[in-house]
Amino acid sequence: MIVLNSQAVRRQALMTTIALAVLTAACTSNSNEGSKPTSPQSAPRHEAAMNETTGEVPQPILALFRDDLARRALVKPETITVASATAQDWPDGAMGCPKPGEMYMQMIVPGYRVVLQANGEKYAYHSDQRGRFIVCANGLALPPA
Repeated sequence: MIVLNSQAVRRQALMTTIALAVLTAACTSNSNEGSKPTSPQSAPRHEAAMNETTGEVPQPILALFRDDLARRALVKPETITVASATAQDWPDGAMGCPKPGEMYMQMIVPGYRVVLQANGEKYAYHSDQRGRFIVCANGLALPPA
């Protein structure tokens, strides 16, 4: 029969806890060398009524997209048209537009896909229901405007 020293068992438990803490911190770190962190952009924090003419996308979220595109395309927000707007269930936190080398939460993210048009160019906006969004071009996320 083998009897374990209780001090050895405590030491092993402490080492295991430290190893788990280090691994968890390493896996959840989102720092990238040479890149600047960006804060997500969000729509105003109030419940908006769904608008049937725009594919159920709330007006505050559409306004957020128009403002972003106005800065991006250097046009007035009122000159931007909605080409399509639909509710969308994204398969993960990348919302259909992953950045290479990034990790995303693995859960369905309800949100919207809105295509806006300005100066003859189309821009695809992918968002969650809170209005956190990315502009997606050819499957790649564009930097914030």
